[in-house]
Amino acid sequence: MSQAIDISGNRLTGVLPSSLGDCTALEHLNLSHNAFEGPIPDSLSKLQNLQEMDLSSNSLSGSIPLSIQRLKALQYMNVSFYNLSGEISAGGLFPNRPVITLFVGNPGLCGPTNYSLPPCLKKTQEKHSLLKKIVLSVVGTIALILCFSVLGILWRHKFSSQLFHPSNFIFQRLSYPKFSYQDLVIATAAFDESNLLGVGNFGSVYKGILRDGKIVAIKALNLQNEEAHKSFNTECKVLGSIRHRNLIKIISAFSYPGFKGLVLQFASNGSLEKHLHPDRDDQEICKLGFKDCLSIAVDVAHGMEYLHHDCPFQIVHCDLKPSNVLLDANMTALVTDFGICRLTATNSIDSFSATTLALKGSIGYIAPEYGLGGGVSTKGDVYSYGILILEMVTRKRPSDDMFVGDLNLQKWVSSAFPNELADIVDSGLLRDVNENMEDNRCLLSFIHVGLLCSSESIRERPSMRDVARFLENLKTSFMGGAVASNLTSTISDLLRNTNRAEILASDNQSSTF
Repeated sequence: MSQAIDISGNRLTGVLPSSLGDCTALEHLNLSHNAFEGPIPDSLSKLQNLQEMDLSSNSLSGSIPLSIQRLKALQYMNVSFYNLSGEISAGGLFPNRPVITLFVGNPGLCGPTNYSLPPCLKKTQEKHSLLKKIVLSVVGTIALILCFSVLGILWRHKFSSQLFHPSNFIFQRLSYPKFSYQDLVIATAAFDESNLLGVGNFGSVYKGILRDGKIVAIKALNLQNEEAHKSFNTECKVLGSIRHRNLIKIISAFSYPGFKGLVLQFASNGSLEKHLHPDRDDQEICKLGFKDCLSIAVDVAHGMEYLHHDCPFQIVHCDLKPSNVLLDANMTALVTDFGICRLTATNSIDSFSATTLALKGSIGYIAPEYGLGGGVSTKGDVYSYGILILEMVTRKRPSDDMFVGDLNLQKWVSSAFPNELADIVDSGLLRDVNENMEDNRCLLSFIHVGLLCSSESIRERPSMRDVARFLENLKTSFMGGAVASNLTSTISDLLRNTNRAEILASDNQSSTF
């Protein structure tokens, strides 16, 4: 069993203790995404069994100690996003053996271009005896540059003809603004922790301010994760080919050696997750009332309807959850994070892709058929959407400790529907629900849609197009544009479209909250 220390992402402070060098059996060391300061201690050179070392995204300074070269077992070292300085020789830090070493995000470092470092400025001492060699070198270099320029033009011409091929959407939009690595460093204050918006499985998202003053979100991928490369390609493919007011917009994409990511639309009101479950530091975030939740649900439904029915190719998101729903300055909901989505060639709502090799999505939001080896389908997204509605209503995560054994969020709400909902509906949701039959019917219908969408049976779940249309009518009714009782026939149609015989919402059925 390998010996490892992983305390990444804990915002720890202070200097790295020299006593780390006493852990001589250590094979894996991950201290990334903290706030450690000071130099890298020389004592780390004692860790002769160390194979992987990740010190990235801290506030360490100084130079990289040459004693690190003595780590004979080391295969991977990441010291990106620091304040390190000094020169990396042309042969690299480990000139005699291959070690994957990432230095990006250290403006004070210089060295060979294959490490994504700026060149070191040296004083040249010209000697008359070498003049001839220098001239020959310059002439030879110019000839090579001209040769490679011609080849580059030919390659770009060939590549540009492939950019708009249906199977190749990566970087297809030539109108994307281009950003240098230095632009991204300046925009995020060297990827400072104060600009960190969130950390996911495939990377970190930072708030950035571009040179023109525009605020954006910069998603920097964690390329240590092999799946991050696939996620990057998928997001470029999807975001480069879709446009909808309820889907996050891509501004640009970037790919440098050892550094890939996306520049995305910034959502100033953060994620739905933070509004439903605010941290202690986020207490100023207001709790969402029913009107807010209904509007957000309508926005998300329209975004998912577009992905399932109106795209050039059908898109299954595979990871719909509150943390992947962002809210802009107007509280308009934007579905984001398409890193694990699936694309199919058909728009049939009941179509399935090949069976999954692994569960896709987040625990609690994954459709039950996925756990049984079922293929990915749009109905899996519908299930996740239903859980999202029930979470908004109850403020209970599907992973809450109360759900043990066979009990889950869907069964808990279903057991209380429709006459005992007062026991489970969050009190904050009711702040703009008046004690009248019309408002009660609207809330009942909203919860009913969540239950239908999160049904265990695939065939009982409605399509996102039907859901979007119904909730749009429900929103109109609640805002005073219609009578809620008129929704009875609409929800009957929704049930009939999903082959469900029992209609739970009727004119005679109402509850007081």
